Amino acid sequence: MEWNSFETENDSRFPKSSSAKDGIKSIESEVDFLTNERNTPFLSPFFIELIQRIENSLGSIKNYTQISRGKFSDREFGEYYYRAVTEDIEKMEMVLNSLIDYIKLHTPIRKMNTVHNIIEEVLKKHHVKLEEKGIKLLRRFEKDLPETTVPDEQLKYVLGSLLQYAMVLTPPSWNIVLSTKSLMLEKETGEAEGLFKRDAKYIEISVFFAVHQRRSEPASGMATLPKEEASDILLRFVKEVVLRNHGTMKIGADEKRTKSFISLRFPVERRKVVYYESVN
Repeated sequence: MEWNSFETENDSRFPKSSSAKDGIKSIESEVDFLTNERNTPFLSPFFIELIQRIENSLGSIKNYTQISRGKFSDREFGEYYYRAVTEDIEKMEMVLNSLIDYIKLHTPIRKMNTVHNIIEEVLKKHHVKLEEKGIKLLRRFEKDLPETTVPDEQLKYVLGSLLQYAMVLTPPSWNIVLSTKSLMLEKETGEAEGLFKRDAKYIEISVFFAVHQRRSEPASGMATLPKEEASDILLRFVKEVVLRNHGTMKIGADEKRTKSFISLRFPVERRKVVYYESVN
């Protein structure tokens, strides 16, 4: 029986040519170059997308091979062809997937815009409640706000609690203003003393909102909390987290006590913070 010169390492009847071996060595050297620590800046999302497109093409070839499996006049050759092509494609897919994971593990992503991202996440969570009360959110965000030393989950708790506090006290159809900015603390004064060093950089997150006038006496039959309302106790929890993260919290109001604000200050992260994309 006469065979075409299809080559595979899985069948002794089809020895691997020297040119194929040279091709594999060439590919291996290119992979070594791309995954070299000195060259990781070149490993961009575009490169990962290119690998994924190659995988898609391999998937199409694999499907066509499956369709043509029983259409060879020489059935023995057809089965060999199907097995050889399928195994080679699966091996290449394994290598490409491993290469993508390797790239992710060696390509650090700089952490940026974390405060604003968390604020947007918190607003999305409470979007329905804000719409029910007709409260409009106004954002006054500083572009390229520095990172803070506060862990993400704790910052999320603080900002989420402050938004809930503002929502409870704000009358329907009024506004809540969220503001962020970076500042330089020139000297240690007041509440910040001992927490911030002189000439230290920090970020400030402020919430401005209108408030209902508090009733002087509770309605008959309603349970009350001595000296403090439930919302005020919430602020005590928030302040504890703020202080634990070397920050400060300031609460203020205008002279008529119709508008209030809560201002948070946290130290700026001086290190370059990075993270790595999940390989899953």
